[in-house]
Amino acid sequence: MADVVSAFGYSVPLTVVVAVLALVIGIALAVMFWLTTGLSVYRSVQDTRRQRVRDELQSRLLDGVFSPDPDWGPWVAGLSSVERDVVEDLLDEYLRELDGENVKRLRELGAELGIPDRSKRHLETRGEYTRLYALTWLTLLGRPDKLHAADFTPGTPRERAAVARLRYESDDLDSAAEGVSIMLADATSQFSVFGQDTLYRIAIDDPGALFEVAQETYRNWSPSLLTQVLTVCQHLGTSITTEDLSWLIGTLEHENEAVRAAAARGLGNVGWRSDIRTDPLLERLLRDPSPKVRGAVYEMLARWADQQALETLSAALVDEDNPRARLVGTNALVTQVDSPPADAPPELENTWVWSREHLEFDQRARRPGTRSVS
Repeated sequence: MADVVSAFGYSVPLTVVVAVLALVIGIALAVMFWLTTGLSVYRSVQDTRRQRVRDELQSRLLDGVFSPDPDWGPWVAGLSSVERDVVEDLLDEYLRELDGENVKRLRELGAELGIPDRSKRHLETRGEYTRLYALTWLTLLGRPDKLHAADFTPGTPRERAAVARLRYESDDLDSAAEGVSIMLADATSQFSVFGQDTLYRIAIDDPGALFEVAQETYRNWSPSLLTQVLTVCQHLGTSITTEDLSWLIGTLEHENEAVRAAAARGLGNVGWRSDIRTDPLLERLLRDPSPKVRGAVYEMLARWADQQALETLSAALVDEDNPRARLVGTNALVTQVDSPPADAPPELENTWVWSREHLEFDQRARRPGTRSVS
């Protein structure tokens, strides 16, 4: 007797079941094929139509940009839906490339196209991706007023960064502290690279604002967010002066080695501060169990670059038994002194030779004709 499949009180030969499944799968594949083909043809037609009108629209847009009175209204009113899409793409492109009066005229075109009002509506009704797109447009068009008028509160790290960037680029922040607070006051998870860059741009004007917010909230931050903020601190340079560093020093005790390493690098700009030059603190940092952290401490000492710091670094490298940490420290030291420590073991001597050769190569690659390291 042939194999059968029983279900709901019926017995059906297996061959029939297989035939039906094959038929269903075949029909599904055929439908998918024709849908894919149809979509491809539709997109091809749309792309062709867009390309046909792009050159003419681009020429008209540039004429308006360099005209004292572009009078966008009648032109925009006569655009088809495809043409409006192309103009908006061109507007996005040129707003990122031009400046001055040209941007002012382009923003007038954006208003004529209704982009600010549309962006406001999207902030109130759409998903995160669409809201981020709307915030990008408001930033390009310099329209923080539409943000304030919208019933919208940023709820994700990306949205907070986008709101802060909009208000920063539009000179709409009352202070740097307000911008830092927008980004960090309720934050727990990390930002994108865009968000980290935005935080840096705001904090460089007033590092104290960043340090004040961090002092109050850094314990609530995830290790990844904390590392990002510490990296921003590292690049603030000489802008850090009399700020309270206690929170930053506290992160040197964090359980996450990436946080401790970022904290050490964050102290690289403030070697003149007596509150971080205590012997107990330096001894503890140099005894960190993580080679990654010790390497960061070596880089910190090299950036301090005074005699005491370099002597401490040299002595630490003599005793360093981890090859990676030794290499990081030697790469840092070789930029500051001309010879290895007098009592350097063979391992350190070999690392020193390697680091000097690569420093010389790097100098030649970056600045052709530079005198080589002797």
